[in-house]
Formats: sequence, structure tokens, C-alpha cells
Amino acid sequence: MFTDCFRPLTVECVSEEATQTINNLTIHMFDPVTVQISVDTYNIQRQRIQIHLVKPFIEGFSVPAIVKNKTTIDEVDNTITTPVKRLKVKSSK
Repeated sequence: MFTDCFRPLTVECVSEEATQTINNLTIHMFDPVTVQISVDTYNIQRQRIQIHLVKPFIEGFSVPAIVKNKTTIDEVDNTITTPVKRLKVKSSK
């Protein structure tokens, strides 16, 4: 799975266009991405937050999505973007 993880990545940053290109995939500022956030507790006195890219997938850089309760990342994305309907409460007057 991670056989190519030591292959060098081609990274190019263009500040005028606010883009980063990694292995022929260009990410623009404000493009939607999915990240995995975790806490590194290796050194309990100096815990660190780790942020790993999940989507878009860049081979040798991104990490696979953690799936819990058989919920896919796309289902979570759809749930977040689905508008919430408000219930009308009738008064008991």
C-alpha cells in the first residue's frame, strides 16, 4: 500500500495564483479538502496536533480515510451540506 511513500514528490507553489501543485494535481486556495485530525501523544508533555490530507488523494502524501460505523466520507460530506429543517412548534394556548 505504501510502497511508493519514499518516492520524491514534485511540489510547486505559485503565490500569485494562490495554488500548490503536487504530482500534477493543483489545489487552489479555498478548494474543499478533507483532512484527518489527530493528537500525537508520543511525548505526553508535548502533545501535537497532526493534520493529514485525505481528499483529494495524492499518492505518497495522503492517508486513507478512517471509516467508523461503516459510514463513508461521502456520506459525512453529504450530511454536513444537507440543510437542517426546523420544526414548527404549536403553542398550547
